[in-house]
Amino acid sequence: METIRINEGIGGAYERIAYSNMLKRLARQHNCRTVLELGATYIAGIPGFNSCLLAQDGFSVTVTVHSRDYADTLKVWENVPFKGETKIIEWNDNLKTNFSDGQFDLVWNHLAFEHYKNPVPLVEEMKRISKNLVVNLTLSPFNIGFPLHWLSHKINRKKWDHGYFKNTLISTMEKTHRKAGLKHIESGGCDVPPWMDTVDAQMGGTMTYLDYSPKFVKDKWVWNSALSECQKSRWVKMLWNWEKNMPEWFRRLSAHHLYTASKKSNQAKPQFPNNPQGLPDNQAGNF
Repeated sequence: METIRINEGIGGAYERIAYSNMLKRLARQHNCRTVLELGATYIAGIPGFNSCLLAQDGFSVTVTVHSRDYADTLKVWENVPFKGETKIIEWNDNLKTNFSDGQFDLVWNHLAFEHYKNPVPLVEEMKRISKNLVVNLTLSPFNIGFPLHWLSHKINRKKWDHGYFKNTLISTMEKTHRKAGLKHIESGGCDVPPWMDTVDAQMGGTMTYLDYSPKFVKDKWVWNSALSECQKSRWVKMLWNWEKNMPEWFRRLSAHHLYTASKKSNQAKPQFPNNPQGLPDNQAGNF
């Protein structure tokens, strides 16, 4: 089956590859095989596609996605080659799921944490359904693209829709994880290319960087993180080698995203009653 032609732009593709590398490293270090992405979001205009590289690498992946994006998510996933079992679930409440206690080895999300005024209930639910690790990624406020985008919202009188500033910070994520009874493992910056974060860029929009170029140029400048030629690109390899070898303090200041990873104590008491029934079959898309 041939992968559909999706152009994330080099920014979107590298972002997905960078944080997937971080997640895969953590998963392997802590013997995680089953992964839940709770409340999948967009990158480069592609919904619910954030865990595709984990599935390609053989992890058993479950993704919950809002009803608004469910049909598009299924369409994007249907032609992606992967090794692991994958399930896409339509679900709209990240604070209350029907998953069993400790059902997944690793529970994570991307650009969800900062949208909750009080993110503690979100992390508590992630902890409940995790057997081992909980990871949150936020949009970094330190990258130059963040204040410029905030200024753009002000000038255009557009409501700010990128979450609470305080909740983008590593310090808030670490504090919230402690409140939820998790044991902190590590925090850092992730996705550190030599360009600013375009924040709102959509697939086919500014993240491709060649919107006004001739068609024959745009057709050759296609970046799809699910394709091996993208993953093995010398540009992607160069960017990742540069990122992983830079000092941690510099990564935190320059990254497009910040993250905190914590471990669940085996002695921790569940915060919610056990529900081993799972979700109804008609709410799941299986691949």
